[in-house]
Amino acid sequence: MPVAKKYPPARGKGAAKSNKAILLLVWVLTAATAYYLGMTSRPATGSLDAASEVTRNQGESGSAKVPPLPPRPASSSSSAPALVFSSDAGGESPVGEVRAREIVLDDRSVMARIESSNPVVRTQAFAELLQGGDAESIQAAIEAYKKLPEGPSRFSELRMLAFSWAQADPEAAMAWTRELGGFEQRIGTGAVMDSWSRSDPQGAIAWAKENFEGEDNPYFIGIISGMSETDMTGATDLMTSMPYGRSRGRAATILLERSWTQGEDAAMSWAENLPDGSLKNYAYGQIGEKIAREDLGRAVEWVDGMDESEIKTAVSEDVAQRWARKSPEEAAQWVGNMPEGEARSESMEEVVSQWARKDPTATAEWLNQFPAGELMDEPIQRFVREVVRKDPETAMTWAEAIVDEERKERTVSEVKRVAERVAKQAEAAESGEPQQGEGKGRGSGRGPGGGRGGPPSFLQPR
Repeated sequence: MPVAKKYPPARGKGAAKSNKAILLLVWVLTAATAYYLGMTSRPATGSLDAASEVTRNQGESGSAKVPPLPPRPASSSSSAPALVFSSDAGGESPVGEVRAREIVLDDRSVMARIESSNPVVRTQAFAELLQGGDAESIQAAIEAYKKLPEGPSRFSELRMLAFSWAQADPEAAMAWTRELGGFEQRIGTGAVMDSWSRSDPQGAIAWAKENFEGEDNPYFIGIISGMSETDMTGATDLMTSMPYGRSRGRAATILLERSWTQGEDAAMSWAENLPDGSLKNYAYGQIGEKIAREDLGRAVEWVDGMDESEIKTAVSEDVAQRWARKSPEEAAQWVGNMPEGEARSESMEEVVSQWARKDPTATAEWLNQFPAGELMDEPIQRFVREVVRKDPETAMTWAEAIVDEERKERTVSEVKRVAERVAKQAEAAESGEPQQGEGKGRGSGRGPGGGRGGPPSFLQPR
């Protein structure tokens, strides 16, 4: 007898409806989860805004023709490498594929987000507030800015406010920013002039001239920054018309950086068309430093192909400084093989500055290889200043080897003052008496306010 087949029991209509409801609920939950993950995996974006101030002690005399740069190696590229970030798995991913972490969606009002301690959230909210560009938005932004913690943390908001306001009413924006103090006034007025000069450079220039007494007009810095976006030639002409001073130095730096963003060839062309003297020397020196940062060997080859000139001096000392930071011994060998002249003397200073801090004995032995002469006075003086606080006796010996009598007398007096101060501090330390600090010493490196501890080249000609 055949065995009867067993089938599952038939389900009623109620069970079918229940299954459909469960499937619908699962689908809704899946879609919601996918949407949430999609929102939280969006990469965060931001922007960086930096400014630099570089000055140099250079002459104002003529310059020689600059030889072309050696060609780039086939594998070399002037473009910056792509940024990478570590992924969760420990590998590396391109920027566009990185999953942003710890991003919290903030649906609070704009004003509430401006009070956030998260700088990204706060800056984005401030930008939203300024999008309208009308008087109401500007006033709201001013009130919000006043409530922000004082100090550098709110400089980004100040730039945005001043820049946006200037697009609608530059004179009112200038009146407000000029009432600020310290760095805020400088940042605010600079942003206003930058914004104003992009649409009405002649109006901005006329205002700057009417509202500043003196020749070294700081308002021109922002104007030149804005003009450089659309009229590099006009911006350069305005910069070269400025008198020697800190403002011209900053303006020249802005234009150099702007030309460099357009490529090495554009920067070289811009430098070549500058008037002979300190500006051209400075520009080529900075280009040499940038090339050395990317390809030191190529920069060295460029210098070696130059005839003796102030441009060679400017470029060689920047390249020497860059190389000496990495390997002072190798830099010293290169500089030592250069023909005698101003370029070698200035480059030797850079090597001494870096090497004497690490190994003063080796530095002294290297200097001893060169015959005495006035071109050796500056490297020796630099060596004296690097070692005087740790070894006044050695410093005095080298100071007395300086050939130029005026320079020697000045350096010897300086060593004596430092030696006396060091001796008093040693006695105070032995007796247990409180020691009086030396105060701020004269820095040997370049700073934003001037060359090697002195006034920038743009303040006065040699």
